[in-house]
Amino acid sequence: MLSSYIGAAFAAVAVETVEEERFFQSLLRDFPTKSVLCISASGGLQDVRTRAVIDADASFAKAFETVAQRTDTLLVVEDWQHLAKNAGAYRALKNAFPFLKSNGCCAVLVAPSWSLPPELEHDVPVLQWHLPSREQLKEALMVVANSVGETVTPENESACLDAAAGLTLQEAENSFALALVECGNLDPRRVEQEKMRLVKNSGFLEVWPAVNPETVGGLDGLKSYFTEEVLPCLHDVDLRVRGCLLVGVSGTGKSLASKAAGAVLGWPVLRLDISALKGSLVGQSEQNMRAALKLAEAVAPCVLWLDEIEKGVGGYQSSASTDSGVTLGMVGILLTWLQEHKQPIFTIATANDYAKLPIELTRAGRFDERFFLDLPSSSERAAIADIHLKRFGCLGDGLASHIASVTPDWTGAEIEQLIKSAARRSARKS
Repeated sequence: MLSSYIGAAFAAVAVETVEEERFFQSLLRDFPTKSVLCISASGGLQDVRTRAVIDADASFAKAFETVAQRTDTLLVVEDWQHLAKNAGAYRALKNAFPFLKSNGCCAVLVAPSWSLPPELEHDVPVLQWHLPSREQLKEALMVVANSVGETVTPENESACLDAAAGLTLQEAENSFALALVECGNLDPRRVEQEKMRLVKNSGFLEVWPAVNPETVGGLDGLKSYFTEEVLPCLHDVDLRVRGCLLVGVSGTGKSLASKAAGAVLGWPVLRLDISALKGSLVGQSEQNMRAALKLAEAVAPCVLWLDEIEKGVGGYQSSASTDSGVTLGMVGILLTWLQEHKQPIFTIATANDYAKLPIELTRAGRFDERFFLDLPSSSERAAIADIHLKRFGCLGDGLASHIASVTPDWTGAEIEQLIKSAARRSARKS
């Protein structure tokens, strides 16, 4: 993608990536006939190929002027995002645009994230740098394995590469090495655990343990849906179920079903709280939403759990006048992603109040199916009671049925709390 923009004589391009070293290697490989210079916050203009210092005292503005006088040159600019809203900094870049364009030069701005000022956002496209390919991850795996003489079987290689999917090259190499140190071998489960730790540390998503489906009482319709529609087409790109919406009163098992979906599919469960993504700076909320969804795509396959989604999108219709359109922008990003993403991600959204959800969110194409989780029936209450009675060791013939008969209009959560309270009292009296 970058080659196309440079070939089209763009004066500047912003690239979003944390992998500076891999980016430099790719740039030198893809543009063998161009000079590649670099400048960063430490100062000084350097030739990347020869490591020669061109101007030890060069500032960002001086670097733009220097490259504007050259031909067929790429200037890689690091750390400039910290100055991007400084009028003098972006004016120096903008003044160099005509010369960069006519001389076949390009300023390549590199940073982990970008928020360009209005004066530049129409002139400088922001490109997402791709994560390492499976072949590149394999090379990193072999480097780690060969360093200690570890033999990698085809089965173990495939499992490790699956576990490392979505990591940067350095993160993957570190994860492989960590598995060797802690497990004595390249254990893909340890690589997966490290990836989940990195996801959790991002602050955008929470990693939740999957729940055994046998601990979910009732919800037979939802269980049948997974058995008859979700699982049979799980690996079919065209027929794969993208997700479902669970609506119902609090305590009816929406959250539990979301976590159980991870165990049914064999995928990690990532919880996204949309409300927590909202920031105080202009554009920060929308940027956080994009980052969270991008992270979920990197970790795929996974279950993405949008918990209590109506709280995150509340006030959507009046957003333009109440919060300067922040919620409107976040919902727009989410709607487009739900419709267009291609990764194996099963999205489960839970809501207590269906009326507060935007119509655009509930229409076909965003979620494949919608379920209303009502108060459990008598048989479902008995099944829920039986699960928790066994869990707390409260055994007795007909006890589950008795509990079901005396708890009409109770939720599953209330039945669980009843049995838990009884187990506490029984323990104190024994």
